[in-house]
Amino acid sequence: MTIASSCRRQAVLQLKNALSEGPFDGAIPPLTLSGRGVNRAVLQEMATTLQRLAQGEPVALPQGEVEKAPLLAPDAWRNPAYLHFALKTLLATLICYVFYTAADWQGLHTIMLSCVIVAQPGLGATMQKTWLRIGGALLASLLALLLIVFVQPWTDSLTGLLAMSLPVLALAAWIAAGSERIAYAGIQIGFTFALAFLSWFAPLTNLTELRDRVLGILLGVLVSSIVHLYLWPDSEAPQLKTRLAALYRRLADCLAAPKEAVPLAPLLVAFTDSEALIHRVCAEPLGTYAHPWPQAKDWPMRATLAQAEEIARLSEGYRLNAAPGDPTLARCAEQLRRYAERIEQEATAPGEQLTADLTNPFGPALAAALAALPDWGPTPIATEQQAKTS
Repeated sequence: MTIASSCRRQAVLQLKNALSEGPFDGAIPPLTLSGRGVNRAVLQEMATTLQRLAQGEPVALPQGEVEKAPLLAPDAWRNPAYLHFALKTLLATLICYVFYTAADWQGLHTIMLSCVIVAQPGLGATMQKTWLRIGGALLASLLALLLIVFVQPWTDSLTGLLAMSLPVLALAAWIAAGSERIAYAGIQIGFTFALAFLSWFAPLTNLTELRDRVLGILLGVLVSSIVHLYLWPDSEAPQLKTRLAALYRRLADCLAAPKEAVPLAPLLVAFTDSEALIHRVCAEPLGTYAHPWPQAKDWPMRATLAQAEEIARLSEGYRLNAAPGDPTLARCAEQLRRYAERIEQEATAPGEQLTADLTNPFGPALAAALAALPDWGPTPIATEQQAKTS
């Protein structure tokens, strides 16, 4: 592994020097890996791809499933979930409007905006947006308060204003340009800070706007969260089982396919979608009695995704080292399809052992990974709820 890394590092340095010195003709010595490590075949394929890219040769990319999303969902006029979502958002907004109008507290107008902004399809997405909005607003308000109280009295120039504002706006832009799971927090930091700190053409001395905005956001997300949790809670937990089962079927298709026709792009999309869905389900308040799927907190969702990634890695290494006619990957694919059915049915996994080619360096590890698939059997909570409803 160290030798392979050294070879790749040397090749990259040669490419960097060639590009910096002048026109590059693609003359890079072939990347060869010495030794017989477990990952040698995988590393050799990576080295070959790097060599082809360095010499300007075309490298075929896997084609994914390109499908344009329709303007309206196919069940837009039949599924009551869309109507429930609209009614929940409308109810939360009306409650907040009546409150701040009856209280004659016009500075609390962000209470209505918060209800509309945090309303997302799915309870987990709503809770994620709620915490990002709260965190971004509180952090921006705290930074604005510290600058107003401790820094602003010592400066009265444009340079001082820029010195106070640009670091905060740069922080907001950095967070907004990061992962999509926290990007909205960066937008909220920049927006809240600008309204609180840059809303006047003079040094700010009245903190009422800052206070009202924070209180409006807190009250708005509180009302919206309660309404979305207790009125037709839209949990994505049932979709998670279906998504993970589909992921394992995609993985089985990749294992059963020949090397030159592996549907890699759909598998990568399935991994990304499954990970995002797991994060949304984990953000749901699974411990509350109002949640329709409390047993989801005991599901081995993260372990199931991690095991799928491990099997995908090991199976690719096994394929590169497999002897002609080796049926191990086909048997592994059948075992994964049976496991996908057990995920959907929440059935206990029977002990299955994969007989792999022991001469293949990835064989024992692949068999161990299949034997360590998480158990999706019924939990005590699910058993108790089923007994009550029956």
